[in-house]
Amino acid sequence: YVRDAFTMDAKDRGTFEKAIIKIDEKVNIVSMVFSNRIMRLFPVKGDDNNTWISTNDAIKKRNKTGEDSFDNRYFLAYAYAVDQAMQSGDWQLADDLLIELDKYQTKHGAAVIPSHKKVDLEIYLNKANVFGKLAGIYGLLGIVFLILFFLSIFIEKLDRSRFEKIGFYIFFAFFIFHTIGLAVRWYVSGHAPWSNGYESMIYIAWTSVLSGLIFARKSLGGLAATAILSATILLVAMLSYLDPEITPLVPVLKSYWLTIHVSLEAGSYGFLMLGAIIGVINLILMVLTSHNNKTLLYKRIKELSYISEMTLFGGLLMVSIGTYLGGVWANESWGRYWGWDAKETWALVTVLVYAFILHMRFIPGLRGVFAFNFATLFGFASVIMTYYGVNYYLSGLHSYATGDPVPIPMWVYYSVIGLSILSLLAFLKYRKHYSD
Repeated sequence: YVRDAFTMDAKDRGTFEKAIIKIDEKVNIVSMVFSNRIMRLFPVKGDDNNTWISTNDAIKKRNKTGEDSFDNRYFLAYAYAVDQAMQSGDWQLADDLLIELDKYQTKHGAAVIPSHKKVDLEIYLNKANVFGKLAGIYGLLGIVFLILFFLSIFIEKLDRSRFEKIGFYIFFAFFIFHTIGLAVRWYVSGHAPWSNGYESMIYIAWTSVLSGLIFARKSLGGLAATAILSATILLVAMLSYLDPEITPLVPVLKSYWLTIHVSLEAGSYGFLMLGAIIGVINLILMVLTSHNNKTLLYKRIKELSYISEMTLFGGLLMVSIGTYLGGVWANESWGRYWGWDAKETWALVTVLVYAFILHMRFIPGLRGVFAFNFATLFGFASVIMTYYGVNYYLSGLHSYATGDPVPIPMWVYYSVIGLSILSLLAFLKYRKHYSD
């Protein structure tokens, strides 16, 4: 099974073949652990390829050449020092040997070894848990903004502008914190922080906040939608199947196009997702509409719809340019501009879906705010399919960006049913109060 999976083209591998390759990788790692080949601790002196070898390789070299060097002596000396320290409680010799190893690595492997500053920053980034804390902060801000937004609807004397200004500056401060976290991860990893599932999620959360600060800075409802959306994305990023580990890039991603193409594609999802969340809020407002408040609520719905339209336009612009530039990158990497790969196809579907949504106002019968907000909500399914569906359930040349296949959670089905019921109730209320 392993042999058959590896001989297949990447685009033809299904869920079973990917799972077999993952198991084979884990078995090989276990084998390397028990054979003392897993940790390549020693750089080879004067090697132009910056090769590092394991303790097992060093001992084999000594047995073959008879050379007595630091790398083939080290393991036995360190093992002896640890054994003595466990009996005496004095770890000084073992610590001194670790310091000697660090000096040896720095001297002979400086071309590839991370600097002490990078190592310290990565440790600090892991301990600080920047994105996990931001998930809670954004969630709290979203709840506060949402409460103030609904209060402003039913209490006309509430000073909205004051709360909007204060909320914007608080939100902007945490956005700076988010930006610093991404910048540190970029510096530590040495590449743009959107190369895998986890990184793309924290980046999409960043672009969601960016879109909200640009287009919804004067709207409590828009800020509430932005904060709740960003919190949700970061919480999803914390799930176990999205690995936050910083790893080297696969060969095809070692290109300046990673910064350009992927930043536009993944970044557009934040803008488009914000439009969907605003759509949910507007549908809720339609359900809450009564004869007494319909004038005020319609004003708020129109306000949020204008914000949504602006965010969708920004998202469509980004995903369109990103898809075009993806063809240029594909030509450099694979020798063709377009091959109807699953990711390419669904990116095109997303462009067409949102182009239609933004042109609905020119179609008689689809000009109302209900039709627009309903479309922004369920049109986002194309983005979900492009990002999650293709990465985790379909085969293709973009499968290097996937994690282990995961079952569709039950809450997805419940969410679709709940949003469908919300849409039906909103339609009935909209037809009743705004049909004229």
